Formats: sequence, C-alpha cells, structure tokens
Amino acid sequence: MCSVLSRADEAHAKECSAHGETVKLVAALYSTDEWKGSGARDFASFISARWQKSRPEASALVREALALQERPDVLDALCSGEISIDQGKALARLNNSDVWLENLAHVSITELEREARKQVARELERRDDGVYLRTFHTKDERYLRGEFQLHPEEGAAVIDALDALVPSGVRLRDYDHAAAKALVALARGERPQPPVVVVGLEDDIASVSGGGFVSVQTAERLACDARIQVGERTSRTIPPNLRRAVEVRDHAKCVFPGCESNRYLECHHVVPVAENGPTVLSNLVTLCWNHHNLVHEHHWSLHGEAGPNITWIRPDGTIFEPRVRVTLDTS
Repeated sequence: MCSVLSRADEAHAKECSAHGETVKLVAALYSTDEWKGSGARDFASFISARWQKSRPEASALVREALALQERPDVLDALCSGEISIDQGKALARLNNSDVWLENLAHVSITELEREARKQVARELERRDDGVYLRTFHTKDERYLRGEFQLHPEEGAAVIDALDALVPSGVRLRDYDHAAAKALVALARGERPQPPVVVVGLEDDIASVSGGGFVSVQTAERLACDARIQVGERTSRTIPPNLRRAVEVRDHAKCVFPGCESNRYLECHHVVPVAENGPTVLSNLVTLCWNHHNLVHEHHWSLHGEAGPNITWIRPDGTIFEPRVRVTLDTS
C-alpha cells in the first residue's frame, strides 16, 4: 500500500507533467491561426480570456512556452514529471539551461532561481533603467501610500539610512511602524552617518546587502566612492560589518530550504557560543525569527559549511532533505 507521502509525490509529478503538456500546446497554438480572429489584441489576451487567467499569469505562461520551445530537453523533463514547474520556469530564463539540467540533482530551487534572476538583471541593466517613485492617497484620504524602484546599491543606501534612524531596542514586530517614522525624520532633515553598502562579487555580477544584483562595474564605482565594505571582525557580539557580511553571503534571506524570507532576519551561531563557537563569518547563518526559533526551541540543528547550502538536522537526528525527484511512467 502506498503511503500518503508517495501518493502526494506522484500527484505533484502529474501536476508538473500536465503543466509541461500545457506549455507545449500553448507554444504550438501560438504558431497557428486558431486563436486569431477572436478579438484579442494579442496571444496573451486570448489565453487570459479563454482560460480565465489573470493577464500577468497568461503573459508569464506565454513567455515560458516560447522560451521552452527552444529548450526541448527541459520541456521533455517537465512533461515526464522529472522536474518541478518552478524549475522549468527558472530553466526557461537561463541561456545555458542544458548545463543546469544535467546538474539539477545538486542544485536547490533557491540557487536555480537566483541564477535566473542574475541573468535577467544583466539583461535589464544593459537595456532599461527602470527607476521610479510613485505616491497616491488612500480612498479615504487618511494616508499617503507609495512604491519605489531603485537600483540595488541605491536601495541599500536608503534602507541603511532608515535603519540608522530607527531607535535601538525596537521590537522586530514594531519595525515597520518605526521605519515609517524614520522616513519622515529623514525627509525633515535628520541625517544619520553615511550608509555603508556591502557588495559581494560573484563571477561577472555582484550581490548587494539587503538583496539585489549590480554589475561588477557598478561595484567598482561604489568602491571608488568608499561606500563598499568587505571583511569581518571576530567578536562575541555580532558587529554591524560582520552582520552585513553574513547577509551578503546568505543573499539577505533565511537559509532554511524554501523559506527565503528577507524580513526580521537574525544571525545564528552554527556551533553555539556556549560550546565555544566563534563569532566569525564561517560560523554564522541568517535565519528568520521563525526558523531561529525552530533551532533554539524545537531542537533542530545545523551542520556543515555555513551559508545557503548548510545541512539541516531534524530533532530525531535525520537529515532534512526537501527535494525529491519523481519520474512518471508515460509508456
């Protein structure tokens, strides 16, 4: 008798396979005239109306279908249920998808999506600036709301400037309110110390503390402007420069598999201080408060090299391995 877990794994593989077949047929339909004459202004609009999908979802499906049409090996793996839907979407954005597909068993979805975002970042930096600030009042006109989009190094400078004006001792749950007050203080002329932006080089692109990618050229510009900080300092308390170095290495996200939270992050000692664990980069990882609590209160532990690929150990001593590969029998 199959266990519930094995049945769930098979159901997920079937879902991935069905998505692969849908993607394959969307690509085939695009090259025909069947959808034309429906009054839709473009193919994505046709898919949105016919299948009652949101326009963003329909557009994403069309992009994925056209990209995977040029990557038949990836599409075949998706149709057979060997890879997940999210793996297929990430591979659709990677130029060297065949190389990644061959080594997929050793790459987490977090790493794969990060590589895809890096490639998109390279393309956008060459093509489009994309910086803006938009504000609007709520319907009851009680509040001003807004959104902005900045280059990662500029965004990191903004966040660091706000952090410097948030009073020390503010509880994590109250940080959003305190940061809003800090924004007003900044606008009224209060000036913190000049913010430091930390950049870690990765091949031909660099990651910024707080998240985001910039080109190596941008990193070099920051270095010339004395706004880039590298290195660490050994201490029992975690100094700001060491914390920034940990966040850069861990991509400013919780390292628990599948979490990727970038809010309310805390540094955790892999080897506890009580066991003479040093406060150095190689012994620190970034965790959200939920997974930090999982370690300290629910007896989970970590083993191996600190960073996004660290091994998680359950309370019973078994290794936590969330990834699973299921191949459907399509014969």
